[in-house]
Amino acid sequence: MNPYKKYVRNLLLLNIALLSDQIAQQDWVEWLGLISGIAYVLLATYERPSCWLFGIVSSACIAWKSFTDYYLIADGLLQLFYIIIGVIGLWQWIKGESEGHQKPIVTYPISNHVLCIGVCLLVSYPLSWLLINYADARYGYLDTLLTLLSVWATWLLIRKELNNWVYWIIIDAVYVALYWGSEGYLFALLFLVYAVISVFGWNRWRKEMKNEK
Repeated sequence: MNPYKKYVRNLLLLNIALLSDQIAQQDWVEWLGLISGIAYVLLATYERPSCWLFGIVSSACIAWKSFTDYYLIADGLLQLFYIIIGVIGLWQWIKGESEGHQKPIVTYPISNHVLCIGVCLLVSYPLSWLLINYADARYGYLDTLLTLLSVWATWLLIRKELNNWVYWIIIDAVYVALYWGSEGYLFALLFLVYAVISVFGWNRWRKEMKNEK
């Protein structure tokens, strides 16, 4: 067998073994975070207000593990933000339904996205320095940048902006690598599922927006 192919095969088998071993060792907090997180994203693709309740539960679980086991400090703070924003999102979506109409799907000008991404890139530097030096963050700048972009993407989700799903596809894909590198294999698997569902969500919302028009 080609040495390179043999190396890739052995590496794949090792990763599968590590994933299987960690799945067997997961506590109830991680399982609850995984199951409720998947329910959150699935319900969001179908524009169900109840998605926010599952999101709050999932965020609480991930925050606990991020702070105590994986030292992804910025991501842990992000999950605390999600709990607060989940309450706001639930209220906004229920309010729309109680008024007799579902909140419409919209798109923002590209300039809004460029401006926000630029601000996130700039603000990430001082924040990451603080987290690295005072909070023992493992992935300083990247972790902080993803946190800020996730805040923006969550706001877009609340406003039902179509391209929030594009942000989530990219963000979740990067978090797969971060959690895998931190040996959080189950959460890496969770974010991989998130990324796949986000592709489905973007496609469904795009079709729904055309129907609304």
